[in-house]
Amino acid sequence: MKRLLCVLLALLPAAALPEDRGAPAPADLGALLGEAEANSPLLRAAAARLEAARRVPSQRQAPPDPMATIGYTNEGTSRFTLGETEDARLSLSWTQEVPYPGKLGKAADVATLEAEIAARELELVRLKVGAEIKSAYADLYRLDRTAAILGETRSVLDAFAQTAQRRYEAGEGIQESILKAQTEVLRLEAELTRVHQERRAAELRINAVAGRPDDTPVGPATDLPAIDFPDEPGTLAEAAVAVSPEIAALETAVRRSEASLQRARLDLKPDFFWSASYDNRGGLDPMLTGMLGLRLPLYKERKQAQAVLQAESELLAARQDLVDRQVRIRAEVRDLVSEYQRAERLRALFGQGVVPQARLTLDSALASYGVGRIAFLDLLFDLTALLNARIEHVTQEGERLRVASALEPLLGGALVRLPDGEGRRVGDDAPES
Repeated sequence: MKRLLCVLLALLPAAALPEDRGAPAPADLGALLGEAEANSPLLRAAAARLEAARRVPSQRQAPPDPMATIGYTNEGTSRFTLGETEDARLSLSWTQEVPYPGKLGKAADVATLEAEIAARELELVRLKVGAEIKSAYADLYRLDRTAAILGETRSVLDAFAQTAQRRYEAGEGIQESILKAQTEVLRLEAELTRVHQERRAAELRINAVAGRPDDTPVGPATDLPAIDFPDEPGTLAEAAVAVSPEIAALETAVRRSEASLQRARLDLKPDFFWSASYDNRGGLDPMLTGMLGLRLPLYKERKQAQAVLQAESELLAARQDLVDRQVRIRAEVRDLVSEYQRAERLRALFGQGVVPQARLTLDSALASYGVGRIAFLDLLFDLTALLNARIEHVTQEGERLRVASALEPLLGGALVRLPDGEGRRVGDDAPES
């Protein structure tokens, strides 16, 4: 029995993940974020869209391309008569369209606002990519710690099963204890299989977001970054409305729709064009021709007026999209704040109360079992209670990071502070001081 007690006391305190010289180095959250920043396909696509959008304003502001023509008029079909008759001529002409004043400038304004929207969307994609990496890292931490706890508990259960076997063989125990211990070992094996599959899924998420090959290994997540959560989280909902890049993009979309409406109204005005031509008549005196014209919106009820109504509807839709997102983003932030506070509270309860108490209970049960005061199943129940408490503790630690990461795109900034090399190790079940 003393051997079992020594084994248990050695295994139950949380320890770092077992070292494996062939395993990849521990995951570096900062390096993963940097890799995603450089290689994420989503970020590259958003950056390319922004670059494309910045090329548009100058195109919209440039005047229409002129039209140059060359023509020849001959009198008769049997021979060239240039220079012999007054109607024979070689003509060079130039035609230039001149849009109504303000049309080109307003079109450029619309394009500039579209580029601004693309810039906001790039910022939002960058935040979302970072949040996905951090969320997947939180899953890695939770799963790696859970696997370590399950492995430790598996070793304890093996020792329990051996002790129950020896007691049964000596006539001091019952077969049910052996079977129950073996059942629990198999259950832990099944749980470890599930944890390993979930870890692989988290690894694939990181590789996909970071633009890495699927088979790139991701080392164990051994540290949790600090979280700079505000002392007054009730203000975060309004802060999100004020600083969220998504809200900023929608506000810009409203301004773009306003500019598009002004541009559509200008299309009700006529455009101008002028042309000039030079006619060479061979040996006869040349001729010069000039012309001014208007492009009249004669079908405006079916074209330009409908475009104005379309722009008015699009402006209304943009304003309602903004209002809707403001309402929803407040609700999302409040919900996530509530989730964070719950995770923080549960982490503290399990780390400061439930886990230490479960350890003491198991230590006491072990001593009582050693002198035959309690049954083996009671000891097994206390071990399972400690196992569940430790797993719930690390689950809530990972949940804090996941929720804080989900808040960052809504708030337009970072709540998660990258580790500086002095973060907690994975085996520290006790809460941070």
